[in-house]
Amino acid sequence: MHTPYLLRTGLMAAVLLSFSLPAELLAQQMPEILRIRRLEADTVRAPQYTTRGGPAAQQRQRQWLEIKTEFQTSRDGPEWFNELTFTYYVAMRNNNPAEGDRPLHVFSGESKYINVAQNQRGQSAVYLHPSTLDRYGEFFRAAVVISFQGRMIAVEHTPSAAAADGRWWEQVSPQPGLVLPRRHTPFAMINFDDFEATPLPER
Repeated sequence: MHTPYLLRTGLMAAVLLSFSLPAELLAQQMPEILRIRRLEADTVRAPQYTTRGGPAAQQRQRQWLEIKTEFQTSRDGPEWFNELTFTYYVAMRNNNPAEGDRPLHVFSGESKYINVAQNQRGQSAVYLHPSTLDRYGEFFRAAVVISFQGRMIAVEHTPSAAAADGRWWEQVSPQPGLVLPRRHTPFAMINFDDFEATPLPER
């Protein structure tokens, strides 16, 4: 006779408890729908393309910085991810800064992918132009935050930061515009099928 009342009371208590739990604990209770397998950074040379006619290439061999993420979507996630947003943060350190310049610069950029299926491996990559490396020094650390429907679902950084650093990219104001998505680099057509489709730029 009192069962409906008890059910309503139990449901209300569960709702109130969920609002009182820390966000971190709630995140742990949610199923893992995407896992970052690896985040790595390395310097690479741009691919060399051969064309007929036109001016000869200068054959400059310059170093780009590549930040690559390998990830795995879960069976517990949606059948299709309409769009995944990879937000990258890259810290560069200059051991000999010019007068008045900072020794550490942090840059940010995004790369988006659409129609990503569940239970499959994928890759994401962004780059820093050689001129950026020449100006701002050597690679120091990087982080990637993956979001789906406006919610963070995975995060990784390399090399591992000290506990005191925590999410170091949240403690600074990154400079946008210098972390380049793959489609804006000479690497865009290399191993094209290893990467998911990207949306057209907004106009």
